[in-house]
Amino acid sequence: MQYASLSCKRSIGVILVVVCALIFAFPASSASDSSTRPATTQPASTKASRKAAKIEKFINYYLEMYGKHLKSKDWMARTMAVISLARIDDPRTTNMLMEVMICDKTRIVRVYAWEAIHARQDRLTPEQRKQWVASAFKLAKKNSFRGDLRLGLVGLLKAGGPTARNKKILKHLFENTNSLDPGDIRTLEAMGDTLREWQSPDLIKGLIGMMSQLDYAYRAEFVLRCVHGGIEPAMTLRKKSSDEMWGRTQKRWMQWYKQTEFKEIDPGAGDSYTELSKIMPKGEKITDSNDKKWSKDLELSRLRLKHLQVGFAIDSTGSMGSVVQWIKRDVVKMMRAFELISREPRISVLLYRDRGDAYVVQGVPLIGSGEKLAFSLRNASAKGGGDIPEAVYEALYTIIKKQKWSKSSSARKVIVLVGDAPPQEKSLEKIEKLVNSSVRKQFKFFCIKVRSRYRNRKKLPNYDRALATYDKIAEWGKGKSIWVDFRGRYHSSRNTGVARPQSENDSDRVVLREVLKALLEEGYRDRVDPFVDVLLEYVEAPVKEKRNPFGPWHRGTGGGKWVDPQAR
Repeated sequence: MQYASLSCKRSIGVILVVVCALIFAFPASSASDSSTRPATTQPASTKASRKAAKIEKFINYYLEMYGKHLKSKDWMARTMAVISLARIDDPRTTNMLMEVMICDKTRIVRVYAWEAIHARQDRLTPEQRKQWVASAFKLAKKNSFRGDLRLGLVGLLKAGGPTARNKKILKHLFENTNSLDPGDIRTLEAMGDTLREWQSPDLIKGLIGMMSQLDYAYRAEFVLRCVHGGIEPAMTLRKKSSDEMWGRTQKRWMQWYKQTEFKEIDPGAGDSYTELSKIMPKGEKITDSNDKKWSKDLELSRLRLKHLQVGFAIDSTGSMGSVVQWIKRDVVKMMRAFELISREPRISVLLYRDRGDAYVVQGVPLIGSGEKLAFSLRNASAKGGGDIPEAVYEALYTIIKKQKWSKSSSARKVIVLVGDAPPQEKSLEKIEKLVNSSVRKQFKFFCIKVRSRYRNRKKLPNYDRALATYDKIAEWGKGKSIWVDFRGRYHSSRNTGVARPQSENDSDRVVLREVLKALLEEGYRDRVDPFVDVLLEYVEAPVKEKRNPFGPWHRGTGGGKWVDPQAR
């Protein structure tokens, strides 16, 4: 059967083609047949073979469609095809993913394909596995693995054993992680597991040496405790000066090192790496050609957003310290993500408080540089407030009316309101009017309801505990309101001094997921989670760890080289 050539912009035509294809591919018995032959029950084997034939025709059509999308000039169209193919457990989809991983001209698409194969590496042939491993090291040379995307790479290092190359990569990873960054914690844990398996005395001794440098000491101890957890943590000495705390801790580890006999394993002697990706879908068999989950999305329209403009209106009163820190830290990462998604992205951040505070509204207008935006926000802080209702109307009016938004019909304009307190009650009618008029100009509104300390204070007057007003604003604005917990995102543990691992419900992921789901066509929405999860890892950039010394005296914090603790 010949199928019509389908473009990304003709979804309706595609649906008709699919329907016709399925009708002609699976014809029912003709009227003449039914009038001349008595009804008989078909053998089970015949039914099974006809069902299998239908499924095979359906899969072939599916593969043909996504094969076309893989030839698109738009990297996002190719990426969505990769995610779609990753959902199907079939040797042919594996072959297509392998080809993308090796041949695609855009590195981020190769990363998506690599991670999709990571989710099915238990089904690879020996030759495919060899190519997958080789691609990992090629991508690693260009620092393509960041955040939790590094877990597969570290797993392959562990299985490959302590070769000179693998040790060099492990050292590089350690020197470019940050124990205060939640996105680095699982990588540090995986490195500790690798070192426990390898039993490499030179690496262990080198980590002990790193404890003499404050900016490396916490993560060095974190990795070493995965190797041996019997030594008392440094934080038990936190009442001392930072220099004394780490000086004593380093001596404890050095004593352990001298008393321990290490036997480094031979390269290749470790267990094979068998973990599967937790980011991309593992894939499942198609067992029913009529299942709408498969049949409804046989065609993807163009995904790339020409103009994406996002304005954040953020409550900056005293209870919002963690939110202000979040936007200062993550605005650059979000801009990197928007730059990949959109041709001309711009972000604005407006901070608001209330009348009687140091300011009512202040912020940075729409700008196309995350670095410049972060620099402008470097002194932002959360102060004031206390009387609950805040200047929400003034914030929305300023960010909508006082900024130069695109007038292009293709522009996607998003307002993200972030706060833990409702607007002034008398302003609700004005807010509704403002939001409704903005929706007619292609704006969408999202409301992030922040879980903060006020939420547990039942006796405060005029406090809307459920923030129902945010729900109304989101409803008027054709968007969505969601609860997000920003507390503890960048706070280190009192017991270890390092951050907690990142979560799929972290603020940056939740916000970006919901914004994209609203902006993308419905057929894409079940692909948004893996798309965003890989994208946010890919745009991570190393942030040097900076620790503040405490106590009357301390050693220097620079260097970052692997140090012999006996050579001081």
